[in-house]
Amino acid sequence: MKTDGGAARQRAALLLLAVLLAVLIGYPLVELLRAAFERGWSAFADGLRGGTAGAVWNTVWTGAAAAAASLALGTAAALVTERSAPGRRRWLRLGMLLPVLIPPFVSALGWAEAYGPAGLLDDLLGVDLPGLFGPAGVAAVITVNTVPLAYLVVAAGLASAAEPDLERAARASGATALQAFRTVTLPLLRPSLVSAGGLVFVVAVNSFGVPVLLGTPAGFETMTTRIYRNLALSADPDGFVAVVAVAAALVAITFLVVAVSDAWSWLGGAVVRPGAPAGIAPAGLRSRTPAVLVGAYAAMTSAVPLAALVLRALTKAVGLAPWPSNWTFANFAEALDGAGGAFVNSLLLAAAAATAAVVLGGAVAALGRGRRGWLGSLPVLSFAVPGSALAVAVLLAYGRPLRDSLLLILVAYLAKFWALGHRPIAGSVENLPPDLVRAARASGAGPWSALRTVVLPLLRPAVAAAWLLVFLFAFHELTMSALLYGPGSETLAVVILNLRQIGDVSVTAAMAVLLTLVVLAAGGALALARRPERVR
Repeated sequence: MKTDGGAARQRAALLLLAVLLAVLIGYPLVELLRAAFERGWSAFADGLRGGTAGAVWNTVWTGAAAAAASLALGTAAALVTERSAPGRRRWLRLGMLLPVLIPPFVSALGWAEAYGPAGLLDDLLGVDLPGLFGPAGVAAVITVNTVPLAYLVVAAGLASAAEPDLERAARASGATALQAFRTVTLPLLRPSLVSAGGLVFVVAVNSFGVPVLLGTPAGFETMTTRIYRNLALSADPDGFVAVVAVAAALVAITFLVVAVSDAWSWLGGAVVRPGAPAGIAPAGLRSRTPAVLVGAYAAMTSAVPLAALVLRALTKAVGLAPWPSNWTFANFAEALDGAGGAFVNSLLLAAAAATAAVVLGGAVAALGRGRRGWLGSLPVLSFAVPGSALAVAVLLAYGRPLRDSLLLILVAYLAKFWALGHRPIAGSVENLPPDLVRAARASGAGPWSALRTVVLPLLRPAVAAAWLLVFLFAFHELTMSALLYGPGSETLAVVILNLRQIGDVSVTAAMAVLLTLVVLAAGGALALARRPERVR
């Protein structure tokens, strides 16, 4: 009888979860597709013609360029950190992962202040980086923001997919280190490289902050900036038709790339590792030069732009040299005074999204354990939906009743980021020792009592990590917020974007620095939450 009651409760929970996911993801995407093809295929095709076709092409080639460059740089960095420089490994890893903690649009602002006209390099040496504002700059900064993703995937592949005995056999047969890497290690890394390439491409085509800040001033449009221009900056009804068509096309492109990369990576098969890592580095990686190059890369792409942004925020006015004699904290005071409401909105939205995502992700992890593991793929699919397309879908589904409210943005946040709340918890749920729960139930504890006294204490680090991860992404989110905000529901990222577009450079820099400090603090807390506890 208890078994039947438990099965009934589980079925009811699954039904409730299905309804909730349909409300969050299913209904908005159905509305997006309905609106895209409401006037037929010809109207859909017309929405993708003209300037929109150029935006589609720009999106595809910048995504492909970022994927190729990120794979090359991420693989090289992974070889350095995982196969050489053991004494400097921690700092090199931190340098490679630093862009993850810097919001992409803040990175774009930092690059403009460091390498653009009247930037730090221009002030010190009288030169600036040509082509920064335009397609080359957009592709370069997107690459910088996506290299950590490729690095993480390839580094994990080096740790788990490399076959030491085959590498040693190749070396014993007379192959050089580079030949062993090219003929043995690289083929074994194929699934990781394909997965990393697909992931980077999806993130790159979803990028909004970088192209809107570095591409729009030069007339370079991508699909995300086209959606923003037609939806947020235009009252033309035909523009909205084009927005829906572009959003639907963006979803189709993303899902196609995810499907192809997943299918290709599965062809690689599994590799059984009978030995310890070989530690063989390609020629030249055993010297200090590669580690120095990786450190220099991290400094020039992340540390210098961030430092330039801080100096701009401290400088009294644009045009003055960023020397201490010209420093002031007035820009920070003005930023705090002018963005107080937006800062509170961002905190509330991030905290609410993190809490709801942890609850939803935890429910999916619990219900998906074991034979219902297919539930774990649903968060990945929703996370793969581009933010701009998801914002349009949510607007079509819930725009009228929730117009200009924080709740509308929260729905989009939760639909996008609940995957980040699910993954850390799902990994811990799979490793829970079932005997502890059975012992608690056998001792008379009810389901909720066992959950509170046994399960939740064991899951506390994973829950904390998941909450902080969602909070971090939601707090600096720009793509969806810029399309969904209204009077009184501006987020801090939206205020920074609007100030930058009207030319208030110093206060924009100050706001961007404050936002980055909050994100870095959340990142530090996340690192502490994920640190394993010592067993005494």
